[in-house]
Amino acid sequence: MLVPALLAPKSNGLPLDRILADAASTRRPRAVLAAGIGAIRGDLWAEAAFTGAHFMWQDPATVLDETASSQLNRIRANAETALVWAPVNSAVWLLLATLPQNPSNRDSSVSTFLEMSYFTAPIDLSLGPLRIMRAATSSALANKDIQFFVKSDIRGILDREPDHQQDIIAAYRKALPQNQPIFETLVAEIDPTVATLLSSPQSQ
Repeated sequence: MLVPALLAPKSNGLPLDRILADAASTRRPRAVLAAGIGAIRGDLWAEAAFTGAHFMWQDPATVLDETASSQLNRIRANAETALVWAPVNSAVWLLLATLPQNPSNRDSSVSTFLEMSYFTAPIDLSLGPLRIMRAATSSALANKDIQFFVKSDIRGILDREPDHQQDIIAAYRKALPQNQPIFETLVAEIDPTVATLLSSPQSQ
């Protein structure tokens, strides 16, 4: 217990933006070493996985080369190991949902991972913007359960984190075309005023 504690970098959780993710990647060697020594510590494997969070903001086309693909597979493996020992870690489920997916099972995987992120932490506003964005930019939003959870995140943000209203608008703007009507309906049911801002040029 002592050795991993000395080796592991300071825990910062799942990076919530690209700048934090790039900074986390520099901590990968120590985080992976600490996780390997800790072995059954899901929290350490989670931190090792989070050092690859920059892939969440990377164009899937850029991870097709062998080196990047190998790195991505190791990040997935670390995340999966984390969930073996700590399956209630909502941030790890969200990481898996947001990483570039295998084309053969992309749609089902994203929906499953997002559901697990919500089931393990249905009220976690720190993850709300990322979860909303991932749902909006994938076919997962067609899932009624996902819609329920996304609506809950939207309500929580508008009620308790109004400064993050722009995150909701940004998710709508980046949403798949078939998801935009669904997204707009969910927002309108909570706050019709905000719903009018989704497609308004003045809110950009």
